Amino acid sequence: MDVYLLPVVPATPGVEPPFELYCEPPPEPEPEPTAQKPGFFARMVLRFKQALREGEAEQRRQEDGAPDVAPKDFGGRAGRFVKRKLAAAVAEQRLLWHLRTVSAARLHHPATISSPRALDVAIGEFKKDFSKHRMWCAIDGLIVVVSGLLAIVPGPNLLAYYFIFRSVGHFFSYQGARKGMDRALWTAVPSAPLADLQEALALEPGARAARIDAVAETLGLDRLSVFMRRVANRPRKTKP
Repeated sequence: MDVYLLPVVPATPGVEPPFELYCEPPPEPEPEPTAQKPGFFARMVLRFKQALREGEAEQRRQEDGAPDVAPKDFGGRAGRFVKRKLAAAVAEQRLLWHLRTVSAARLHHPATISSPRALDVAIGEFKKDFSKHRMWCAIDGLIVVVSGLLAIVPGPNLLAYYFIFRSVGHFFSYQGARKGMDRALWTAVPSAPLADLQEALALEPGARAARIDAVAETLGLDRLSVFMRRVANRPRKTKP
């Protein structure tokens, strides 16, 4: 699995810029049909994977700038709300979900920082994720005891659907963050294109977009340009 440590704001002399972890795992495949009736937890996982596919589709729709037409009926509006929440969760947690199943991973980092420092930054992010998702896994686990019972009733149940997705998602993220904290999992790889990406952030908008597109093409990352547009303007604190 390839993970990228991306600079997300222009560098300031003498100050280490903030980074974000990024990957482009393949879309969630359709589950294979089986004659055996799944148990309760297996049904939860199946519903999670169905929601994941819908969330990935919604995330791509938003990234591609498709118009957002507000449904007129309550059910349509509620469904739209759930899909937005799914898309946000996919954008935030997809890396952790996929990381939990791998036995080795490469951390590509800008050649302007050392590999040990890049690993420190990445593992620091995984430690924060571990604490956050462990807490939410416990909270949503309590909620899903109630809403999960309703989810097995035929027909739409958006509340149960959403909280099953949250509870299973936080559990998977907790597992992925725990694995990501293990240094033995990682091979750090310096990347000149990611150093170019850092330089691109200081350019004017037109030149910046063109340079980021070139870096994305060099690295073979189809959605990198969209990701950088989304995160580049986030307010952040830098360490002196």
